[in-house]
Amino acid sequence: MKKKLLITVGAGASLDFGLPSVDAVDKLLDDHAKQLFPLAHDPERNLYSHIRDKLNAYYAQNPKEGLRKWANFEDVIYQVNVLASLFSDSEFQNGANALLRAEELPNVLRHGREVSAADSSVLIELAASMQDIIVEHFIEVCATLPDTQRENIAHLKSMLDALSDEFDIGVVTLNYDNVFSLARPDLYTGFNTVSGAFEPVAVLNRTEWNFLYHVHGSIHYAMDMTPSDMHRIEWRKTPQKGRASQASGRNGQSTAESLQFPTSVIIAGYGKTHQMLRQPFRTLFAQVNKLVLESDALLFIGYGFGDLHLNATFSEATDRRRPVAVITWGDIKNDPFQFRADAWSTNLQATVPTRARSMSGPDSTSPWSIDELKAAAEFEVSNDEDFKLAIWYDGLMSKSLDVTKLISHLRLSPLETPLD
Repeated sequence: MKKKLLITVGAGASLDFGLPSVDAVDKLLDDHAKQLFPLAHDPERNLYSHIRDKLNAYYAQNPKEGLRKWANFEDVIYQVNVLASLFSDSEFQNGANALLRAEELPNVLRHGREVSAADSSVLIELAASMQDIIVEHFIEVCATLPDTQRENIAHLKSMLDALSDEFDIGVVTLNYDNVFSLARPDLYTGFNTVSGAFEPVAVLNRTEWNFLYHVHGSIHYAMDMTPSDMHRIEWRKTPQKGRASQASGRNGQSTAESLQFPTSVIIAGYGKTHQMLRQPFRTLFAQVNKLVLESDALLFIGYGFGDLHLNATFSEATDRRRPVAVITWGDIKNDPFQFRADAWSTNLQATVPTRARSMSGPDSTSPWSIDELKAAAEFEVSNDEDFKLAIWYDGLMSKSLDVTKLISHLRLSPLETPLD
């Protein structure tokens, strides 16, 4: 029997395919808000950038520069949702209002015309419209991929095919795009291929691997407002912009904490554990917990280890040791893993068992620089037999990435003893 390889895909895996970076999404949302939510006293600025800049000014006060954080679009989206709950509590449901007071926001020109207070209704509209613009942009870009990224898609298919020859593979993607489904359209998604309906029982009962689960949403997800459920998500083979992919105009998702999140085909912003209580998200995430425990090896591609709810799932896999490989991008600013002390390395070590001091260049006991590893087309590897980790720093689409070498790192026999 083949061993089982669980592949987790993050945003970094899609950059080589022309999908937007975190900074590019921030600019996209900033440009969008300039049109719909300019500030009344300064129309060159907008409500989104105002909140982002306030967050960054606060974070910049951290005296420890190495630990200083910066607001990304997910941070801003979450804070918009939090502010909406603080600005509207006429039924006195949110206990935070007994202890906290939100800073007043500047007035906006609603839709560029009418002066309006930036109240809860404006913030709710902003949050929903931000998710809509993300979905629409991804749909537009992904529609071009079969033509513009033909070579890269073929390269990814070749890699996945090689991994499939060695393992039963399963892909858990946090991305909204269709990159992996273009490369391997045969992978099971959890949705009926004819009707498009989600199949929760089939997912939970499934023993076969060879799947592709979009746990944070997809451009293929659509809410077609069926009579039984106006917001039920189904799979649309050809993604389309329009009402079915929009959160705007829909009732939000309320939480016991009196927060409200947009009802969208994607999960965006922090507070993901609240947003994934809908189908298909809750079933797919529940299944991921099971798949982690079943896996024999783990491969992370372009994942920043910033989703703590997912990290917690992997950190529970302590019944036996698994070989782990990470495909990421590193540059001259990054130290070798042994000396690295940023959020990425810290979260990686908290997610999968490893000992940073054991990481080095191949056939060496000394750490290599990132440039040395790239020049030699080598993985940074662990010398500790109990904690097998290999890190590739030249990205997914690197022509020097040797899939055979990747497989050799992943098929090391896991020791069957529990971890200490």
